[in-house]
Amino acid sequence: MLNQLHIVCLDVPFPADYGGAIDMFYRIQALHEMGLELTLHVFHYGREKQSELEKYGKVIYYERKRSFWHLFSKRPFIVQSRISAELLSNLRKDDSPILFEGIHTIWSLEMPDIQQRMTLVRMHNLEDEYYQGLRKQANWFQKIYFEQERVKLKRYAKQLKVATHILAIKPSDAQTLKSINASVHVLPASIPSLNNSFTSVEPYALFHGNLSVAENEQAAMWIIQQVKGIICDTFPLRIAGKNPSKRLQQWCIKYNVELVANPSKSELDELVNRAQIHVLYTEVSSGIKLKLINCLASSGQVLVNENMVVGTGLEGLCTIATDAKSFKLHFIGLQNVPLTREAFNERQDILEKHFSTRKNCQLILELINP
Repeated sequence: MLNQLHIVCLDVPFPADYGGAIDMFYRIQALHEMGLELTLHVFHYGREKQSELEKYGKVIYYERKRSFWHLFSKRPFIVQSRISAELLSNLRKDDSPILFEGIHTIWSLEMPDIQQRMTLVRMHNLEDEYYQGLRKQANWFQKIYFEQERVKLKRYAKQLKVATHILAIKPSDAQTLKSINASVHVLPASIPSLNNSFTSVEPYALFHGNLSVAENEQAAMWIIQQVKGIICDTFPLRIAGKNPSKRLQQWCIKYNVELVANPSKSELDELVNRAQIHVLYTEVSSGIKLKLINCLASSGQVLVNENMVVGTGLEGLCTIATDAKSFKLHFIGLQNVPLTREAFNERQDILEKHFSTRKNCQLILELINP
């Protein structure tokens, strides 16, 4: 039985404070607990090296080399900037299976000898669709970059055909990926244990996320735009997250939105657990937003647009707005409909069934030990 595994991480996965890091970190933790001997190959850029990761295996760091000239490569920028001869050399030191976290990390799969290995690629998104979504609300320069990257990613995805297995994050992504590689499996997002209890909520709506990420800032501003005329002191809208821009701060002041900038983890957990309504919006339908699962684990109602839940299997647990008008109407209506204990228990049962990280990671053990 094979009990060694290389994991190539697209970013430092700890602290687990955004979607990709959460998915990587809790998978690493589960695989270690299941007895695998892990070697973590970690690209870093802007996030500090973390001694916490050493609890789970050998850790080797590689600098992500971002250069203006990478924009002119045939490969996507997110791949070209993670090319590492040192990584390739380290992978070649044994013949253990390799788990690549994201298409970002698969440059080594261009090598014939690596193609002969047992390789798995975890797809966090359909990246070309993700970049198409980012393009919609970008400025003119960003639109050029996002479109260029989208085209390159769609072309480079053909490289996935040489992987032994592809691990899609949701069923609809898996269907698309099967046109490239016949061996596609659904591996739901890896998350911390869901052990929330039903609690009383307070009369406010909440949007939370890393506000320094353009996608999240745009989502916050879209939500404000839809409900700005109906926000009141008795049922405020609160927006919480890291490093809000001056523009978002000004919007919150103008439209009487309560902004909670840079909350601590305990503060954010309290905000999430006490919100009567969670409001979520995205332009991008690929992948799955882990904040959606986090909100569904709380005792609040969850109001989303269609892109947030399509293809996730979680559609029945949310109130879905089909357009801006229905989003506003649902926002008003849910203020009078707190989540019941029965509905909370139903949600917990479904989440536990589909998002038990240790149970889901059993798939990886089965694939590397056929």
